[in-house]
Amino acid sequence: MITDAEVLNYALTLEHLEVAFYTQGLANFSADAFAEAGFAAAVRANYDEILSHEETHITLLQSVLEGMGADVVQACTYDFGSVDVTSFIAMSAAFETVGASAYSGASKLLRHRSLLPAASSILSTEARQSTWIQSTVQHLNPWSGAFEVPLTPNQIFTIASNFIVECPSSNPPIAATHAFLPLSIPSTAAPGTSVQLSFDLTETSFSDLSELSVAFLTSNGTIFEQFSSPSSYNVTFPTQEEGLLGTVFVLVVNSTSEVTDATTIAGPTPLMFPFNATDQQLEALFPN
Repeated sequence: MITDAEVLNYALTLEHLEVAFYTQGLANFSADAFAEAGFAAAVRANYDEILSHEETHITLLQSVLEGMGADVVQACTYDFGSVDVTSFIAMSAAFETVGASAYSGASKLLRHRSLLPAASSILSTEARQSTWIQSTVQHLNPWSGAFEVPLTPNQIFTIASNFIVECPSSNPPIAATHAFLPLSIPSTAAPGTSVQLSFDLTETSFSDLSELSVAFLTSNGTIFEQFSSPSSYNVTFPTQEEGLLGTVFVLVVNSTSEVTDATTIAGPTPLMFPFNATDQQLEALFPN
């Protein structure tokens, strides 16, 4: 059974990653760099505040863990790749959205209800930060739908592991025990298009390709699509009218009806499909 300490250390692992990302990005990009990329001075100033928020989250989680007498995870080493201001902003939107999904999925694992207010408060802050980045900074849709998409610790760790190089061997266990196979999706992927996914099944014992399907986790529910040819990994993405809006988490699963750690093979990979709420073709998704 997962302990509260493992859940809190899992959350702390994610907060360490966010702090490292913002610290590195803000050290690399001055106010002038933001201005040259076309962003107002207030944008960088707000990122300073976001960094402060994440540092405060770390302080809180460490304090709670120490109060429980539990060991506390330390920061790992990370590689965020080569980014410019625009890609830094895009990555920050993804991190904040993933953070909200992480807290949404992990809250139910907490055994002591007294821990829920702090977790819920951090969740709402992550969601607010995501909304500000997507709407004010990127001029995209501020949300994806009526609900956050909850992800399991292992699903979240699969995303985070793309940026984690190494963690201290002395770190205690966290709620996430492993990452699933990485899932690569072409940048041309869009609602209604057919694309070829990439993942390496040789790293697993799974071999029955006919059982595989693609799951799209959205704020409007989960959509399942079959591969057009299992051996080619080609799949047609749902359309926006079918609910593929905003942030979508794509996974390969061995089921056509449920997405759990037991059914997940590869992914999730987060994608963003901006939409216009005034689009008449989407009216059915936003009933008055």
